[in-house]
Amino acid sequence: MVALQAVLVKLGVPDVLLSLQEAKGANDLYLAMLSVAALQASFAGVVVVFGLSTQPQAFRNLRVKAGPALVDNWMSISYSGFSSAGCALIAALANMMKYGQLAPWFFEVSVLFCVHGVVRLLWFLKQLIKVVRDVDSKEAQKESERR
Repeated sequence: MVALQAVLVKLGVPDVLLSLQEAKGANDLYLAMLSVAALQASFAGVVVVFGLSTQPQAFRNLRVKAGPALVDNWMSISYSGFSSAGCALIAALANMMKYGQLAPWFFEVSVLFCVHGVVRLLWFLKQLIKVVRDVDSKEAQKESERR
């Protein structure tokens, strides 16, 4: 997406990031994005710990069955937050060090990393909640059969 925008700018399409480059409060926006990315990375950590913590047999089965794909998903949601935070930090530093023309591009990449991570994170959390729901419903069924 960023590459497409760069090509369009080279072809003469107006650069929508130019106004951000010249804005007085741009650094505030870049630093705000840094905090959003940090929140996303920390929430990813919470979800990973939730999936790794000692849980019912269903969680152990999930971890064994999914194997490397599960590890890749856990790492992806963590990496995206840190990558987003890094890009936001680079945007803020570039803007302060008079490389303001680069800052909006790093900001845009930061937003894309963060959105990608949040979408994957919410999907993954939903899957973990489904596992818990299934375990709870099986336990409730066993309880009702005992009565």
